[in-house]
Amino acid sequence: MQQILKDLIELQQLDIKMMELESLRGDLPLQVRELENKLNLAEKAVSEKEDSLKSLQMERTTEEGEIAQFENKREKYKQQLFSVKSNREYDAVTMEIEQVNTIVSDKESRVLEIIDMVDDLSSTLEQDKKDFEVLKQEHETKKTELNKKIKETEKDEAFLIDHIDKIRRRLNSRHLAVYDRIRKAKGGIAVVPVIRRSCGGCYKNIPPQKVLEIRKMDRINFCEVCGRILIWDDNLNEENK
Repeated sequence: MQQILKDLIELQQLDIKMMELESLRGDLPLQVRELENKLNLAEKAVSEKEDSLKSLQMERTTEEGEIAQFENKREKYKQQLFSVKSNREYDAVTMEIEQVNTIVSDKESRVLEIIDMVDDLSSTLEQDKKDFEVLKQEHETKKTELNKKIKETEKDEAFLIDHIDKIRRRLNSRHLAVYDRIRKAKGGIAVVPVIRRSCGGCYKNIPPQKVLEIRKMDRINFCEVCGRILIWDDNLNEENK
């Protein structure tokens, strides 16, 4: 049991050092992730507006082509007016011309509407592209800063990861599960020493009998208040005397 407790103590010390390394990076990892999300959304918005713009331009081309066709048809109808031989034929051709005029008018209105939509969309697309470039530059700056900090600590981090892995492989799954559960619930600190007969985590007094049990280091003892694993450190308590 003493070896298990020693392993838990060492594991806690290494995890604390790992947290200290991670704290050197501050909130840069979070900033980079948030900027990546914003960048993806901005890129998607630009792509969708570019697709809409292409679609509108294609529709305008189609409408203008059809307008030209109906205008040709209208001219042919107008020419027919000079060769009609009865009022009935005249009325029929005139009706065809009116129908063509209505269709052309509707299509011209749609073309004008498309032109306005294209102007508005082009304006917002231009702004979206500028916003995207600003986000892209900010993301690159933050990512470079983060990579620099990671580079500064990568050797220490690799060392800690290797040693943490070795200790975790020595411990059985039951003890690891208890350690991880407490560590997650208590801000990364699962194992604390007894200091002046108090818990080194929550500083609550520990009964003398409990202190004697902890000093034996022959079983895992928990603080009755905060639930952390309590261990005895002769050097630490000698200094406090």
